[in-house]
Amino acid sequence: MLKRLLPIAILSALALAAPQARADDDDLDRLRDAVSRGEVMPLSALQDEVRRAFPGEIIRVELDEDDGRFIYEFKVLQTNGRLIEIEMDAKDGRVLDVDKDDDDD
Repeated sequence: MLKRLLPIAILSALALAAPQARADDDDLDRLRDAVSRGEVMPLSALQDEVRRAFPGEIIRVELDEDDGRFIYEFKVLQTNGRLIEIEMDAKDGRVLDVDKDDDDD
């Protein structure tokens, strides 16, 4: 039963992740404009990169804006059961930081 509920919970989390991104409407409008101008990578491309580099399920995505720079934070439940957080620069997809659930940082 739990194995059937886990994918549903993960899909629900993914469906809710985008609207819950940490950004107000102005930030989201600026982000959409930046994507259309090619200044920021589409979220789907960054998700593909995260899945490739960090196998597991993306369970949450947050968007932060810091001094005009958009940063995505992905929370990934890896196949070994570990939860990791990956921060990526939305402009070039560069991984800025990786925090594992067992890190003291």
